[in-house]
Amino acid sequence: MSLAYELIAAIFPIFAAILVGAALKRFLITGNDIWAGIDRLTYYLLLPALLMVEIYRADFSTGNAGRAVAVTLGATLFLSAVLLILRPWITRNTPLFTSIFQGAVRYNSYVLLAVADALYGSEGLALAIVFIAVMVIATNMLGVVVLNALSGGQRNIRRVLIGLAKNPIILAAGAGAILNITNIHVPVPVENTAALFKTAALPLSLLSVGAGLRFVMDRQAMGAIALSTTLKLAILPAITLVALQFAGISGMVLAMGVLYAGMPCAGNAYILARQLNGDPDAMASIITLETLLSAFSIAVIAAVLSIH
Repeated sequence: MSLAYELIAAIFPIFAAILVGAALKRFLITGNDIWAGIDRLTYYLLLPALLMVEIYRADFSTGNAGRAVAVTLGATLFLSAVLLILRPWITRNTPLFTSIFQGAVRYNSYVLLAVADALYGSEGLALAIVFIAVMVIATNMLGVVVLNALSGGQRNIRRVLIGLAKNPIILAAGAGAILNITNIHVPVPVENTAALFKTAALPLSLLSVGAGLRFVMDRQAMGAIALSTTLKLAILPAITLVALQFAGISGMVLAMGVLYAGMPCAGNAYILARQLNGDPDAMASIITLETLLSAFSIAVIAAVLSIH
């Protein structure tokens, strides 16, 4: 079986599920309340159960996961600094710039979990969660700080930061890490119950990603949308790959760092753009385009990593 076929077989179901979610939202389950309920179920129960169980079960005693996460975060901060320095030449429209910025540096953890599971199984899933546990905090904070500094969203900053501190994904990752580090034994019936919930996390989260896509392109901002998408799906993965190789990282740990860097922008960037006076229309367009094109870019990244 060829490498290309194997990659397509692994990645196709992920993006097929996203498109099914978009179709369900448009033609069958059109009620916003229903999808809001699915989002809450996934966000507050299913994904936290997945993170807690996988981190609790994971063996982090070997490998260079911590160093790889630090290097991946460093690559993101480097691109962030470049964007801020070049801001006067990119656009003088501040709300639009904040959407370019978020689109270039934010990650969709839902898609990463599905890709890691498809390409590397349970070991890859556990490693992806290590990245998520750190990066979800760092990149959310980065988005909040930049939007607050540039778009004058001070009146909402406290509410956003409190919400971040109560983030169930962050709390679940922390709980799983504590259980793992302290070797606290979770009773098997309790562990199996949590594992039962986690099996529904990936398919429902992908359907939810699809339902959240907005298939309306902001034509006045197409240049900015194209720039942000190129930075996120091509430039940042390349920077991260070079940085990880320079740091001596290899194997699946290197692959996970590069794959994380190539994930499309998270859907909650749209909510942040609305709350902190960004450009939500451009943000929605960036998220949609990146999510759709990432089906191809992730396959290319996976192929390059497999060859090397």
